[in-house]
Amino acid sequence: MKKQDKQFNLSYKLKFDHKNNNQIKFWFAKPVNNKYQKIINFSVSHGINRKYNDKQENEILYFDIKDKKDFIADLSVRLSKDTKLVNKNWSTVKKSEYKKYLKSELFLEQTPAIKKLTNEITKDKKTLPDKVKAIFDFVVDNFSYQYPVKNRGVKNLNLKNLRGDCGEYSALMVAMLRILGVPAKNQTGFVIYPKYKKVLEHAWLSACLGKAGWLDFDPQYAAIEKNKAKYFGQRNDYRIVFTNGYNIPLKPGNKSVQVLQPVVCGSKVRFRNKFVSKNKIQKTAY
Repeated sequence: MKKQDKQFNLSYKLKFDHKNNNQIKFWFAKPVNNKYQKIINFSVSHGINRKYNDKQENEILYFDIKDKKDFIADLSVRLSKDTKLVNKNWSTVKKSEYKKYLKSELFLEQTPAIKKLTNEITKDKKTLPDKVKAIFDFVVDNFSYQYPVKNRGVKNLNLKNLRGDCGEYSALMVAMLRILGVPAKNQTGFVIYPKYKKVLEHAWLSACLGKAGWLDFDPQYAAIEKNKAKYFGQRNDYRIVFTNGYNIPLKPGNKSVQVLQPVVCGSKVRFRNKFVSKNKIQKTAY
């Protein structure tokens, strides 16, 4: 276990507001192992009706329950930081397994206007690190935070007056990196601040850069803190990812959603959710 690694005992809780005998159907994105997180234990309060993996390395759990008022998912996870920026060996990745992270898709549309803008931003840059930095700087410098977002998807952005939430900041950068030939994906989860006793829902992105592997980029936090270096190609805080990418398939059925955060309810039932830590971190409802 590295010096900066830390184990967290976490709980995700849903509270349903419904009449008796209502059938409740929902999908939950189970956190999976990656470069920065190792799942030690995971359990849920109700039986799983179905589980499946999608093409973006997500494990989705489907529940169909009745006469229940709540749902709890408990997990223990070891989270890592990575504060050493390695960009000497950055390169594009051409393996077929990464093609899914290069395509134009719903919410991450590679429109002619975005392609033109990407080329303009990077045309004078000679190296891949410089091109990635130019895109990152553009998103950080030109976006203004706005929530809620009326029409999601980068094709709906006004490129001369960029506005949106953390998901939109990251989506534009993902689309631009893919245009450059750099595999990139959105990440959705929570940022945990043990020192300040906070747990915040958030979205950022990761890009695969050759031998350096998958690295984190967070243009929205860079804009808020006015600290680009801290959020460029590295992870300086504890984060847990629930969902990789956009366009998550919902099975059974033929529907998909932009993202699970980390749950989507298929029934017309109101619910409240919150993410809490058993490490005596203040709970944060949303």
